Amino acid sequence: MPASKIDVVVHRESVIHSMIEYEDNSVIAQLGVPDMRIPIQYAITYPQRFPSPVKQLDLTDYGKLTFYKPDDQTFACLRACKRAIELGGLAPVAANGANEVAVKLFLNNRISFTNIGDLVNQAVTNQSNVKNISSVDDILQADEDARNFVLNAVGQL
Repeated sequence: MPASKIDVVVHRESVIHSMIEYEDNSVIAQLGVPDMRIPIQYAITYPQRFPSPVKQLDLTDYGKLTFYKPDDQTFACLRACKRAIELGGLAPVAANGANEVAVKLFLNNRISFTNIGDLVNQAVTNQSNVKNISSVDDILQADEDARNFVLNAVGQL
């Protein structure tokens, strides 16, 4: 999917997990309580459906749902992911690997929250092999390189 076909909105209630717009401009959304176990379970078990451990959604608990345009400065990881999609190839792998390590470093109180987006953006920019994917080993190497890039960058902070 090209980046130009992807739109992101900030939805603070976290009830809508995904939406898709069709050619006729109708939109179908996947809704559930704010619990990532629902979309993860759906992704893992697709196309089957199984009972979920989360409570049933009651929209009256929320009153209204709000949506805002994201600010690329505030949502630095979103900016990195858009750039990775535009670059293609192994850049999305770098974004993912860098994010995994940066979040872990944040959770271990080694970096600030705002460092996460900066490190992910730097790792995407640093990805040298953008287009040429010839094997799974290329993907694994790009992931490892991005993770190591973040660890090395944090050592220099």
